[in-house]
Amino acid sequence: MKHIPAWLKSLLCIALAAVLMSAAALPALAVVPSSSTLAPYASQTYIVNCSGLNLRYGASTSSGVKTVLGRGTIVTYISDKSGWWYVRAQNGDYGWVDKKYLAPSSTGATTGSYVVNASSLNVRAYPRTTARRVGKLSKGTVISISELNGDWGYSPSAGGWVALEYLSHTTSAVSGRSSTTIAAGGTYRVTASRLNVRSSASSSSAIKGTLASGTSVTVTRLSGNWAYVTYRGGEGWVYTSYLG
Repeated sequence: MKHIPAWLKSLLCIALAAVLMSAAALPALAVVPSSSTLAPYASQTYIVNCSGLNLRYGASTSSGVKTVLGRGTIVTYISDKSGWWYVRAQNGDYGWVDKKYLAPSSTGATTGSYVVNASSLNVRAYPRTTARRVGKLSKGTVISISELNGDWGYSPSAGGWVALEYLSHTTSAVSGRSSTTIAAGGTYRVTASRLNVRSSASSSSAIKGTLASGTSVTVTRLSGNWAYVTYRGGEGWVYTSYLG
C-alpha cells in the first residue's frame, strides 16, 4: 500500500471525529419491532378483558411467555403484526399479546347489552372497517355484545361486528333475550329471529347453519355462554341468550 500523506491522515481523522460527535448527539430511540405498523392505535391504552392474558416474546402462540396479565390490566399499544399487538403493560413489561383479548380502556368495554348512538351503524363480517358489510343498525337499537376484539364487539343479535365507539352501555334487555336458566339435558326454543349454529363455542368459529325462531333444541353440554345443542337435522354450538 502506498504511503498516505500526513495532511490526508489529518483530514480523515477530523472527518471521523465529526461523525462520532454527531452520532453521540442523537437522542436514544425506542426499540420497536421492525415488522410492525404504528397506526392507527399508537399510544392508546387498552384493558385486558379475560381472566389471564399471556404476554409473549414474539407474535405467535409458540413464543415463550414472559408473564400473564390479569383481567383489568392496562396496556399501551406500541405496534402490531398479523393480529398481535406489541404493548407496554402497566408494570413496565413489554411484549406481544393477542389483541382479541383487549378492549378500549377509555370506554371500559365489556360484554353485555349496548344501545346504538349513531344514526346508522354498519355491521361487518369481521372486526375492521374494510370488512364486508352484513347489515345496518338504526339509532336506539339495543344489541348484545358477546365478544370483544380491540375497538370492535361481536353481536349475535346483529349477526356481525360493530365499532364500540358508536355504542353505549345499557341496562335494557336485548329484544328476544331469554332470562331462562339454561341447563344440560333441557329442551328449549330459539327466541331470536335467526340463530347461528357454530362449529365451536366462539363467535369467530365457522357457521354450520342457522335456526329459525321457535325451533326446538336439546342442550347436551355448556361452555360459558354457549350451549351444544341437537335438533332435527343437526347439532352444534349456539349462544344461550337466544334460548328460552
